[in-house]
Amino acid sequence: MVIESLQKSFQRSLKKLSGQAKLRPAHIEEILGDLRDSLLEADVSLSVAERFLESVREKAIGEAVSDSLNPQQQFIYILQKEMRAVLGDSEPFALNFKPPVIVMMVGLQGAGKTTSAAKLGLWAKKKQKRQVLLVSVDVRRPAAIEQLEKLAAESKLDYIKPETMDPLERAREAVRYAETYGLDFVIVDTAGRLSIDEELMAELEQLKREIQPQHILYVADAMSGQQGLQVIEGFSSRVGLTGAIVTKADADSRGGIVFSIREALKVPLCFVGSGEKTGDFEVFHADRWVSRILGMGDLQTLIEKAEEAGSEAGAPGAESQERLAKRVMKGKMNLLDFQQQMKMMSKMGSLKGLMGMVPGMSQMAQQIDSEAIEKKLKRVDAMICSMTPTERERPDVINGSRKRRIAGGSGTSVEEMNQFLREFQQMQNMMKSMKGKKGMKGLGRLFG
Repeated sequence: MVIESLQKSFQRSLKKLSGQAKLRPAHIEEILGDLRDSLLEADVSLSVAERFLESVREKAIGEAVSDSLNPQQQFIYILQKEMRAVLGDSEPFALNFKPPVIVMMVGLQGAGKTTSAAKLGLWAKKKQKRQVLLVSVDVRRPAAIEQLEKLAAESKLDYIKPETMDPLERAREAVRYAETYGLDFVIVDTAGRLSIDEELMAELEQLKREIQPQHILYVADAMSGQQGLQVIEGFSSRVGLTGAIVTKADADSRGGIVFSIREALKVPLCFVGSGEKTGDFEVFHADRWVSRILGMGDLQTLIEKAEEAGSEAGAPGAESQERLAKRVMKGKMNLLDFQQQMKMMSKMGSLKGLMGMVPGMSQMAQQIDSEAIEKKLKRVDAMICSMTPTERERPDVINGSRKRRIAGGSGTSVEEMNQFLREFQQMQNMMKSMKGKKGMKGLGRLFG
C-alpha cells in the first residue's frame, strides 16, 4: 500500500531510540537523516520534506513534551503532531449548498477518474442520503461513457446518457434533468488526457463557467509522484481545484503525493481509493493516516467499515447481529454464521488493508498474500453453499460420504474439506479459550 514504505522506514528509524534514557541532539539528527531519505524515496516533494523535518527538529530539540514519556514515545508524539500539520486537518466534504450540488471530476487519463466518480456517487448515496446523478462528458472516449454507465448500474445510481456529443450540452442536460426530477447531487466525469493540453483546459474552463460546480475534484494516481504535483498545479491554476482524490492507494507505490498535496498546493485531500471494491473508498482523515504510518493502526475506521458492511441490505438486524457476536465469542458459531461473516468482511475491503488497521499488526499485514487468502475463502464459500442446512448448522455430522458429495458439488477436494473443517474447529476452540478475556468485547464489535 501507499503507506507501507513510509511505515517500514519510520518504524525502523524509531527502533534506534529503544532503550535510550534521553532524547539527545545526536539521536535526533541521525533519525531525521533516515526520515529524509525515506520521504524522498517515497517521492515526497523536496520542499515539503525539508519543511517537515525542520519543524520536527525544532520541536524535538526545543520543546519539552512530557517527562512521563520515554525518548521513543516523545519522538512519536512530535512526529504525529507535525505529520498532521502537513497532511492538514480533516475537513468535511461540504454539501450545504442549494441543490443540486455539482461536482466536476478532473484529471489525467488512467488515474481512475471514472471509477472514482461512481465511488463518490455511492458514498453520497449511502453516507449522505443523496439522490445522485452521474453523467460523462468524455465524448472522445466512448469506452469511458460506457464504463460509467455500467458502474452506475452496478451501484444502483441514476445515470443520464444525452444524445448530443457536445460536452457542454451534455453537462447542461444533466443539470436540467437533476433540477426537474429532484436529484440533489450531480457528478460530471470530464475528459481525461495523457498529459495537460490547451484544448483540455479550455474545455474544462467552459464547463466550469457553464454549470458552476460547487466542487472541482482532481483525481490523482498514487503512483504519480512529484510529477503528479506539477500536473495538479496546472489544473489548479486554470480551473481552481477545491479538493483531491488519491486512487490506487493499495498499489505498491511510493505514495509521496499523499504527503505532498496539501502542504505543497494547499488543496485538501478529500477521499482515498484503494481498490476495485466499493468498500475501498474512504474519507481522508489525517489523524488516522498518521496513526497507520506510525504503525499504530486505525481501529476507528475498521469499526466504521464493519458497521457499514453489517448494515447493508441482506445483513441481519441489530438483534440478530448481537446474538451472532455472542455465539462467535463463545465459540458456538456454525458454518452459516461463518459464511455470513466472510461476506461481511469481503464488503469491508482487502484483507491486507483491514489488518493494517489493527494496532500492532501492520508488519504482519505487509507479509501476507491477501490474494491467495481471498481465493481460498471463495473455495470455502463454495463448500458451504454445497452443504445441506443440517450440515451448515451441525458440521460434526459431515462424514466421509458427505465430504465426497460436498467436494464434488463445490469443485473442491476432500483434502480441502478436511483442512477447512480442522481450521474451523481450531478457530472455535481459540474463541472458547479467549472467552471473557480483556479486549474481547471490543473485538466482538467487528462480528456484529
